[in-house]
Amino acid sequence: MKKEKRSLPLWSKSLIALVFIGVAGFLYASTQIILEFRTISLRSTDKAYMAVCAQKIASFPQPLPEGYEYTYDLDFDWFNVVLLVVEHVPNKQKIYFICHLNDSADAVAAKELLDRFYDIGITTESTTCKFTDVKTKGELDLGSEKMLYMTGLLKDNNGRVYEGLVGCIRNVDKKKTLLVWSLSEPGKKLKLDVCTNLLKSLPSL
Repeated sequence: MKKEKRSLPLWSKSLIALVFIGVAGFLYASTQIILEFRTISLRSTDKAYMAVCAQKIASFPQPLPEGYEYTYDLDFDWFNVVLLVVEHVPNKQKIYFICHLNDSADAVAAKELLDRFYDIGITTESTTCKFTDVKTKGELDLGSEKMLYMTGLLKDNNGRVYEGLVGCIRNVDKKKTLLVWSLSEPGKKLKLDVCTNLLKSLPSL
């Protein structure tokens, strides 16, 4: 005598459907993230796209001033964050820019960000180091705006000493906050004019 097949209860079918939808959604989201990171990676060394990223950050001159060239970028669209690295080729000194493109009205003020920068230190693709001393503090004109900055001595975990610059500017109307930093080679002085000459070429944020 054949046993009669019994259908699953409605709640079981619903649970299976929800699990299926959840797994499918996870796979879709994972695929999109992988594709997005692949796109970011491919764009990171594309000179034409670096120029696009530069304009998202500020009105960089096109072409860049003599001696400067784009090195790489990371454009995180979904975070409204853009990272750009410019190198002064003759001195092999890099200037790092990271910009948040959609600040809220109550975002952290530039002075407070600069203080946090001192506590956090400077990170590049080759080292991480902390400030041990402040040498100078001041303001730099970027068109009609002013960037707060400071220079100082830093030390990494291996005891190597560097000289670095960090700067911050916040434009409330454009909802932008820009952080800038540069680091000397170990045991050498920072060429401050390499940073300031490029920054002064920006007519505005």
